[in-house]
Amino acid sequence: MNKVKKDISELIKEHIHSLNTEAEIILLFPQGKKIHEELQIFVFLPHKVSYSDEKQYLDSRYKVELESHQSVSIYIYYKENWHKLFKNTPIYQKVQSEGITL
Repeated sequence: MNKVKKDISELIKEHIHSLNTEAEIILLFPQGKKIHEELQIFVFLPHKVSYSDEKQYLDSRYKVELESHQSVSIYIYYKENWHKLFKNTPIYQKVQSEGITL
């Protein structure tokens, strides 16, 4: 993992993973593009996602963006639904094959 990826990973652990240490966090870096393009963060919670969860994770995403100076997208799913509802989609396959688990 290069230095930029490591630095962003540390920020994500500090601001996002700390909200729920049981959550699974997967990073999806842009492929074939400059690293300064949008990073995607997938958060898989062990419980159904509430409005409060979404708000906390969005607030944390802004902290990561401010400190890393990089645009970030965040997607929050109930882990069970992700594996059931998205299993046959291209994004599911991409996250499973190219994503970096923190």
